Amino acid sequence: MRRCYHALSRRWLAAILTGMERRLPPQYAGWQSHEPALRRMTTPELVMEIQDGPPDRRLAALSVIDLADVAQETIEDWIRTLPAAEANELAGAIPASRPNATCAEDLRWVDLARKGYDRRRLPTFLVMLFSSLEALEARACAEAPGAWEQIADWLGETYDRAHEAGDEEATEDILLFVFENHLQRSAVFEAFLGLIARHEDLARRVSGDPALFLGDLPEAMQRGALEEAARSGGLPCCSRSRACTALSKPRRGPSHPPGPHPAQFTMDE
Repeated sequence: MRRCYHALSRRWLAAILTGMERRLPPQYAGWQSHEPALRRMTTPELVMEIQDGPPDRRLAALSVIDLADVAQETIEDWIRTLPAAEANELAGAIPASRPNATCAEDLRWVDLARKGYDRRRLPTFLVMLFSSLEALEARACAEAPGAWEQIADWLGETYDRAHEAGDEEATEDILLFVFENHLQRSAVFEAFLGLIARHEDLARRVSGDPALFLGDLPEAMQRGALEEAARSGGLPCCSRSRACTALSKPRRGPSHPPGPHPAQFTMDE
């Protein structure tokens, strides 16, 4: 099976999975050696490997299986029960941006990736969620605008819950994998403005380093975000030269390297 991803998603996904590989627990050693034999198996056989096989073969099976041929309830059960390294591989197996897929299939992956992130808080699910949304839009599906609106609303609620729980890892993942890359989408931008209004720490962060999030946006959107930040406890909108100058500088790289956080995949599960 050949998996196809949006170019940006491929870069993030490769970084995440490379980080995962460096931190795999010892029970997964040698998992890649199983891939050639597993590629010759049928989907039902691969499902059995994932259900009942040893850890190294489960991970290899997840790396080659075509999820389009697997029942939704089976995948959702895997989201709930698989160890973190395997759930991360499952997220990477979501067939986003597949040529000739239907709008209904893209919507299925949007919903699955959202459920995966809700349950496991693994950033790979975020990457595949937005890759699936972009595929839906690229196919000119009538459902695309509504899907972007729904996910933007969900994103704001998810950030709020993570912030309230003190889950800095989750809030940083949302900022890095979504808002640093998708703010040009009007629905995502409106969700971002709502978060700035509700979270003074984010307002200060946006106004203190506007190029990080706003550098690639049109001027009107930049000013709108800075004005919202100023109203919500951030720096006065462009009243300080460093805030204005920052927007004219080249955008710097991500605030932390992409990939699983060091705490992930370091313990046997």
